[in-house]
Amino acid sequence: MPEKHKLVARCYEDFIRQSPLQPCIVFHDGGYWREITVRTNAAGNTMAIVYFHPQCLTTEDICIHKNALVEYFTKGPGSVCDLDSFYFQESSMTHCSHQESPYQLLHGQPHIHEEVLGYTFRISPDAFFQVNRAAAECLYQTVGDLSHTTRSDTLLDVCCGTGAIGISMSSRVQKVIGIEIIEQAVEDAKYNALLNAVSNCEFLVGKAEVAVPKLLPSLGSEGGLTAVVNPSRAGLHYRVIRALRNHPTIHRLVYISCKPGGEAMRNFRDLCCSSEQQRKLTGKPFVPKVAIPVDMFPQTLHCELILVFER
Repeated sequence: MPEKHKLVARCYEDFIRQSPLQPCIVFHDGGYWREITVRTNAAGNTMAIVYFHPQCLTTEDICIHKNALVEYFTKGPGSVCDLDSFYFQESSMTHCSHQESPYQLLHGQPHIHEEVLGYTFRISPDAFFQVNRAAAECLYQTVGDLSHTTRSDTLLDVCCGTGAIGISMSSRVQKVIGIEIIEQAVEDAKYNALLNAVSNCEFLVGKAEVAVPKLLPSLGSEGGLTAVVNPSRAGLHYRVIRALRNHPTIHRLVYISCKPGGEAMRNFRDLCCSSEQQRKLTGKPFVPKVAIPVDMFPQTLHCELILVFER
């Protein structure tokens, strides 16, 4: 863990100790101050996001404690963290999107930026972006090399986040279409395409299980169609797998899994099983060809796994 992250964590702990409000350690047992997320980039810029459970506090009471938080990190002992971007989100739910409860910018700039493979990416507080830059470059470069795309191909980038994979592969294909459920991430992806003067990328917001089945019938009539999917640990919804499997012009699919031994294994099975085994699946089954791990989380048991499926 970067030293800057440890510093911010220690300062946040010290702030909670001096606050009259208790921490929210077990979500349903009360308390107010929840976790803090820290993001840094290669240039040393730091974004911190504090999550807060309001319980029964009034808006005026929350403002008092929010102001104390800002004072601590901008003028008090926490100023040693030198935060470039400082956010606050209040929610009575364990997980909450920006749409459900907006991230409130308390101090600094609304974004930080990271450079990967020569491209610059804007990062918002709720947008997914790989935390290990060096490993991310290795991951994206490997995905691009394994995709075997040509300049006449269309790349379908499912769960595209801020557009890092699609944009980094944009020079290899005719067109990139990215799909992502988080609206702010899609806004970042569109901005990132403009920022990097990439004109052949289109990014759509929506649930993959809704957007992919609707979109696929219009793709693949001209040129080749390659799919890259990068879902969360829960894997892809069955409707997405069925749509990809049933589309005849997808001959290569690159699956990036952060938990290949979990729910993703169900996806692998459905991609490869025969139609007799799964009646709702038509088309020729995929065959796994290559599996390459990328050590995104050094000194842990976890890694990202790139799997290439062909048919």
